[in-house]
Amino acid sequence: MVFKAYDIRGIYGKELDEAFAYSLGRCIGQKFKGKKILVGNDVRIGSKKLLPYFIIGLLEECDIHYAGTISTPLMYFGTKDKYDLGVVLTASHNPPEYTGFKMCDKNAIPLSPIEEIKPIFKRFELTSDVERDVKALDLNTLKVDVIKDYKQFFLNRIKKSDRKIAVDFANGSTTIAEKEILSELLENRIFINDYPDGNFPAHQPDTLKEECLKDIIKTVKENGCELGLIFDGDGDRLGIVDEKGDVLRGDILTAIIAREILKEKPNVKIVYDLRCSKIVPEVIEKFGGIAVKSRVGHYFIKKLMHEIDAEFAGELSNHFYFKEIGYFESPLLALHYILKAMDDENKSLSELNKEFNKYAHSGEINFKVKDQNYVIQKIKEHFKNCKIEELDGISIYCEKFWFNLRPSNTEPLLRLNLEAEDEYIMKEKVNEIKKLIEELNTQ
Repeated sequence: MVFKAYDIRGIYGKELDEAFAYSLGRCIGQKFKGKKILVGNDVRIGSKKLLPYFIIGLLEECDIHYAGTISTPLMYFGTKDKYDLGVVLTASHNPPEYTGFKMCDKNAIPLSPIEEIKPIFKRFELTSDVERDVKALDLNTLKVDVIKDYKQFFLNRIKKSDRKIAVDFANGSTTIAEKEILSELLENRIFINDYPDGNFPAHQPDTLKEECLKDIIKTVKENGCELGLIFDGDGDRLGIVDEKGDVLRGDILTAIIAREILKEKPNVKIVYDLRCSKIVPEVIEKFGGIAVKSRVGHYFIKKLMHEIDAEFAGELSNHFYFKEIGYFESPLLALHYILKAMDDENKSLSELNKEFNKYAHSGEINFKVKDQNYVIQKIKEHFKNCKIEELDGISIYCEKFWFNLRPSNTEPLLRLNLEAEDEYIMKEKVNEIKKLIEELNTQ
């Protein structure tokens, strides 16, 4: 199934092909007839192959403007208040054989592929006329510059830094606009994997997988950098490592950023996803903010931010959202606040990491199961004496630990995040739940 909860995604040539792209363009064109649409693409081979077919499908009904190779945050920024719909062909942090589509409205709120696109989707034939139109398509006639205003926003907003900083662009979409911006903002920089290549020769463009972080950790350590950054394939996630090469989790970064924002703007609402450490709501409330828990995923978080007028939101998965740019992800603003925290507190990043790492967190652990609902129900019964929430899967709060167990939106998996008062309890409870799940999965 290529229609996911947050986007459309699949393997190029197998799950997503030119006929699908043309059909999707036709269907969206009919839905947004006469509307103004911004289209861009990431660096993936499949994205570039599907792009002209998608645009030809759209052109029959809509006014199309082509942004070129862009990051997903740049697509949001370019669409905001100027276009009725924004689309970027991307598969985010997935391996190179994948491609897909992310879409948002003029408020940068994502369209739900399952709810809004799948019901109207139907197949159209790739005729010889369509193939002729694809060959004749000149993208330069549709080209618009969305980088200029984006670049100016950050150059005006973020002060230059002379700290020694390494950046791994992972050969992805941020090798264009974001590289230009950071080249001007970071005076003592080391860039790696900083040219666009849809084959991702260095590593998969993921900010979370251990094997994808080896390059940035090595670069930081060998060059004595104060911190290292890594972008994912479409640039909407930011991973950070400290001067020792240790990785900061997304919830720890959320807590650091939240404190800095609350110093400037007390009493604002800040959203965090329900997998995050207890330190996040504790910091928000300590510094006068209003902590609001959310379901996991950018679709839900952005909608919630708009509804409650939240100032900032952070996820365990390295997504950071800011009201000031339009309620969407901005890794560059996240970097601004991390550097500000280091300056304001006069601390290294490892010292900040230690300060906020108050509890023992398991990170996300995946379990392949036959029946997600059955396992969740049985786990719920097992912990019936604890406090139970069902915002997204189940969150269970016991005396010295808590955990969230939720079904994947795309795979037959259950995802576990558990936090405890200390490392011993955390490991003990992870093993207990792991054993329970394994037993239930054999029944």
